[in-house]
Amino acid sequence: MHPFLRSSILGAILVLSPIAATAQTYFHVGNIAVDPTAPTTSDAITIAISGDLSSTGSMITGVSHQVVGNVVNITLTAASGPGLDVLVPHIEEVPIGNLAAGVYTIVLNGSHILDPTPTEQHQFTVTGDPCDGLTISSVQWSTFTDTSLSLHVYNAGIGFSYPGFVLLNAEGDTLAKEVVDLFAIGAESWHTLQVRPGAVIPAGTFNGTLQLWTGFFSEFVCSWQLPIDLCPAEECITVHPYISNFGDGLVTGDFVWTVNADTGPVANGTFVLINEQQSASAEVCLPPGSYSLTVTTVQASPGGQLMIGVNGTAWTEMVEQEPFPPTSPTHSLQFDVLPGCFDGTNTIEPPSEAQVQLIIRTGAGSVELRDRDGNDLGVVSIHDLVGRAVFQSRLVKDHATIPVPNTGVYLVAVHGRVSRVVVAVP
Repeated sequence: MHPFLRSSILGAILVLSPIAATAQTYFHVGNIAVDPTAPTTSDAITIAISGDLSSTGSMITGVSHQVVGNVVNITLTAASGPGLDVLVPHIEEVPIGNLAAGVYTIVLNGSHILDPTPTEQHQFTVTGDPCDGLTISSVQWSTFTDTSLSLHVYNAGIGFSYPGFVLLNAEGDTLAKEVVDLFAIGAESWHTLQVRPGAVIPAGTFNGTLQLWTGFFSEFVCSWQLPIDLCPAEECITVHPYISNFGDGLVTGDFVWTVNADTGPVANGTFVLINEQQSASAEVCLPPGSYSLTVTTVQASPGGQLMIGVNGTAWTEMVEQEPFPPTSPTHSLQFDVLPGCFDGTNTIEPPSEAQVQLIIRTGAGSVELRDRDGNDLGVVSIHDLVGRAVFQSRLVKDHATIPVPNTGVYLVAVHGRVSRVVVAVP
């Protein structure tokens, strides 16, 4: 054959080949994508199949799918009619729905379908819902304050970046919200939820919704419907009185401690500090109520700076007194245990006037005390809820108006009783 004739025939074949392929392939698959790209069991999955139709007259006439075990079979049917022989981009989205956790294979079936996509586009993994890895152990009032709740969580899954929990009541109103201060949720963690201003916490058991957000409350991820009773069923709550040396010098010696209730001592013991151990603690189980921790130095010891306090149920719960030198003989710290559970709600009523023969009123930035029988007030102390003394003195008069520095809740000790008051400061 003449070389010129051979090249002419070959050229004609190359030109006609796309037309011949077009006549037999109506949908050429170019990409298979799974949405979302990292699906979990809680996600509704869609598989997007994109590619080119052979001509302007080509179309997808049928789409169906079937999941058999871990194989997702998708059947596409293409047809073609009169039209221009140009490639037309097309995407076919196939809603699959929720799948169980596992590794899946996508198989494309049907007529007039060409699928040269790589193997990796035919496989995807569905993981379990990350929320399934979280176990809500408890939600209760914080040990020492009724302005926050403590949430105890166990986590067997992912970390959840910058988590924040929110508690809602049955009507969807926000009761308490966490201030984000954790990078992630560890294997076990405690979370403090601040009670929202004006929130009314239901008494007893109520139906609540606990939500988890991540990314500083930018993404909602989990929700639980829970029966919630913020006051634990236990008759007492375990707390840990302690003493620690935060000074430069070593402190050694014995320190007698006593936990007192309104009725008198309820627990006592001795803290012992040695050179090798500059802190000591004890364990006490206390019913809800008002208490004081008193620590007395048995013998003087040079150097150091001591601090007494009480640790609560959660790792972050504590009340502390400002450091003091070990030569100081006696120190006391006022604290409440589960103040939110004193009367089953989030409020604590002060003792009645008939019980203590004392009138307590609060004004703008002050606490007013008056003995109704005209007796001297005697030793009066006022502490904030973290144990800091804002006033301590012996008053030889039957009434006094005592200024306090900030808005908030204070513990007023007078006539051998401790009352909790709320003071508003202008």
